[in-house]
Amino acid sequence: MVNKIIFPIIIVLVLIVIQLAVIPFLSINSVVPNVVLIFLILYSLKHGQNSGTIFAFFIGFLYDLASSGLLGSGMFSFTSAAFVAGYFYKDDFKEIIQNPKIVLLLFMLSSILFFLSYSVLGTAGISIESQLSYITYSILSAFYTSLIALVIYLIPRNRL
Repeated sequence: MVNKIIFPIIIVLVLIVIQLAVIPFLSINSVVPNVVLIFLILYSLKHGQNSGTIFAFFIGFLYDLASSGLLGSGMFSFTSAAFVAGYFYKDDFKEIIQNPKIVLLLFMLSSILFFLSYSVLGTAGISIESQLSYITYSILSAFYTSLIALVIYLIPRNRL
């Protein structure tokens, strides 16, 4: 129980603090990666669509409260991204994680869905001065998040 519920919640709480306090300093023209999303995608791949979706809904609620954004935008966005990622769940997690093309495509697809829905529902996350469209912002943020996920992916896989 500790490994499946308590430990991931502690990790996500730390990642939310990092996401809101540190990650904005890594922004490139208001485009930021989302480390919480990376963890939730990996969680959904490892534990399945149902567990990942429920966990993402709860984490989205906490993220909305911590970020003082529109309540519900994070819940919907994280839940939809975890739902898509959980679709690729297999009992053997190592079988999925060993194929880098599928993993990167999955991160891109889930990230685009997340950022597009989050930017449409909670427009406070997009700077008006950047003048990027929602789609461009979503693709750039998804690419940046996937790039960070690639760095994490290159960590030896037995630690995941």
